[in-house]
Amino acid sequence: MDNIIEDELMSSSVIKNLNALDFDYVPKELLHRGEPLRLLAQMFKPLLSNISQNSVIKGPVGTGKTVITKKFCSSLVNLARKQGKIVEYVHINCRKRSTDAMALLGILNHFDSRFPDRGFSVQEMLEVLRKQLMKRNAQLLVVLDEADALLKKNNSNIVYSLTRFSDESSKEKIPISLILISQKDVLSMLDSSSLSTFKRSNVVSLNKYSHDELFDIVRQRIDLAFHAGTVDEGCVHLIADIASEWGDARFAIELLWKAGITADHQHVQMVIPEHVRTAKAETYSIVTESKLKNLERHQLITLQAIAKRLYRDGTAYVNTGDAEKTYALTCEEYDEKPRTHTMFWNYLKDVESAGFINIKPSGKGQLGTTQFISLPDIPAEVVRSKVDELLR
Repeated sequence: MDNIIEDELMSSSVIKNLNALDFDYVPKELLHRGEPLRLLAQMFKPLLSNISQNSVIKGPVGTGKTVITKKFCSSLVNLARKQGKIVEYVHINCRKRSTDAMALLGILNHFDSRFPDRGFSVQEMLEVLRKQLMKRNAQLLVVLDEADALLKKNNSNIVYSLTRFSDESSKEKIPISLILISQKDVLSMLDSSSLSTFKRSNVVSLNKYSHDELFDIVRQRIDLAFHAGTVDEGCVHLIADIASEWGDARFAIELLWKAGITADHQHVQMVIPEHVRTAKAETYSIVTESKLKNLERHQLITLQAIAKRLYRDGTAYVNTGDAEKTYALTCEEYDEKPRTHTMFWNYLKDVESAGFINIKPSGKGQLGTTQFISLPDIPAEVVRSKVDELLR
């Protein structure tokens, strides 16, 4: 038994640098994202003169929002240091820290890892933050990643508190700058006082990656992560083909990593297209779960209704009328009140935009405006199981 474990642990791998396949990895060169970086630099140039700035970065999953922000903020901190200025940069994931207190605790942990996680009010934590910045004579640059997870809560005041930080009566101004990252329109979630600190022009919108851009990204990650000559060129084309349907670089990197792991499990020295196909099949659950978490509750119920109907009927399509009837029944199952027909149609379009379903016209011989809905990629049973977990 020990020999089996040792053989596996000590076996050779086609991968030389696993970190380069991590979602949090920031390569030295960000391919096809030079213009967004230039825009951020233009927006935040006043920060080097101690003038706070606020910005929003938005775009679909896998378009580089987080990696661009990390690259920019690190470069800004380094440049400020060369000019004799101190800029403290803190990156907060709001899905993990989904209250004002938890987000502020994350900021304070940057300065003091032993800061207690309870016993301080939000106002007290803000005062501690003020003292930390004054002691260092520093500015603060805070990134609120997946900001909508925090801002959709009615009692969240963190953006107002941070953007108005220097308005408090104080002899010294302590500039705090914010970058909000989201797939959604977070500016619409802000109250008028917070919104007034954001310039409407300070929004960086990222589009999905094209096939050719994904090809370049996959090729770069192969060079960074794999031993030379261990990945068949056909894999690059195939991964770009698969991922371009969503324009999602995260999905492309996930497929590449999984294909490499599959080759290692088979103890072969070359990653081939068959490994990519295997990776796609195995990655459905990972990608599905990640994307499902971005849907709101009634969008999830709508998707659940479609999956249930397709699974029960054993058909390729369900018409919109039957889907709406099943949606109403599914709402009851999860103790929710069914929304109006118009809202249901909006949910359908949202779920389609997220890439889970396809909606097509019913075609000849069908009366009215009925359309047909399909789940083109993910098995209905997989959707049912994962959505049920999230809804419960």
